[in-house]
Amino acid sequence: MYLGVEIGGTKLQVGVCDKRGHIKQLVRVGVVRRNGARGILQQLQIIIPPLLAAYRVKAIGVGFGGPVDSARGRVMRSFHIKGWDGFYMGRWFRQRFKLPVKVENDTNVAALAEAVVGAGRGHRTVFYSNVGTGIGGGLVIDGALYNGRYGAMEIGHTRFRVGGRPDLGIGAGWRILEEFSSGLSIERGKTTLGASAKWYGVALANAITLLNPDIVVLGGGVAQAGERFLRPVRETVARLVFQPFRGNYRIVAAALGETVVIVGAAILVAGDRR
Repeated sequence: MYLGVEIGGTKLQVGVCDKRGHIKQLVRVGVVRRNGARGILQQLQIIIPPLLAAYRVKAIGVGFGGPVDSARGRVMRSFHIKGWDGFYMGRWFRQRFKLPVKVENDTNVAALAEAVVGAGRGHRTVFYSNVGTGIGGGLVIDGALYNGRYGAMEIGHTRFRVGGRPDLGIGAGWRILEEFSSGLSIERGKTTLGASAKWYGVALANAITLLNPDIVVLGGGVAQAGERFLRPVRETVARLVFQPFRGNYRIVAAALGETVVIVGAAILVAGDRR
């Protein structure tokens, strides 16, 4: 068995999974942001020991909500919770629980889960993107996660020029996609679901033009709006994507729901143990 852990800005999930990501037991609790990273570590020290006592766990996979240095098991930054920046998470888990540990960005492990056992199963090249509080992306090729130093596929941080001068100077009108296409931007009244879908479709058309994936899997809270979001995304992509690629891809909803990160974290660390 393997332990999959999701550490996000609003929730903490820990699941016992087999090597294919089938969940045997799941614990889900809320995160108290004002308690910072220390509060989450205290929660983990309460949740994990009973699971390790009940199951023969071989290793722990962690999906963290922010950029990480996966080679060193180190958090680069958290945009939601104080106290994580520069934290050696892999070392902390190994010292506390005496097991091998793999730390990765949450969207990356979600991409792996959807590619291996979810909506992208059976496809060679899978591009996954979550559209929720923020916007992220992940790429899986032949069942292996593509990654760079400190991450990759950060589609939510691609930039668009919205007014201003056509240069890259301060105040020139270049804004990141998350500012006008994320759940947070909808919640704050900066955009609507329809406008969000169209802006996101522009970014996705560019991603498909660059990557030429077999399938695009969309997850996250905003994408859960279903066809109200997916239809305008598909229409925008079809209009803007590189024409020779128009028949190469499908855009579908994610299949694994709220457990996608713990499933992916377990699959990732199970693969490292083979």
